[in-house]
Amino acid sequence: ERNIHFISGKFDQLQQARPLSAMNAAFIEYTNSIIQQGPKTCLETKKAVINAINTDVGVLTDVFPCLCKIIGKPQTAPIEVGSIAAQNRFKFF
Repeated sequence: ERNIHFISGKFDQLQQARPLSAMNAAFIEYTNSIIQQGPKTCLETKKAVINAINTDVGVLTDVFPCLCKIIGKPQTAPIEVGSIAAQNRFKFF
């Protein structure tokens, strides 16, 4: 059985200066939902996120700090990459 979560965020014209604000709102909702489910779910989610994105954990926590509540603060800073590679980091969204 797979636990699948559907998250959503609403684009707010007043937040245009904050890129990805709708996704940030969705991740905040997701993070709070996982935390409410208890420590076992938090640990399972932490493992799943780290296994799925591995070296890019720091990138996600920089952009969506609420994820630190689940996966903790990354031990290493995100790897610096060129502009094209940086744009491609978010293609999996």
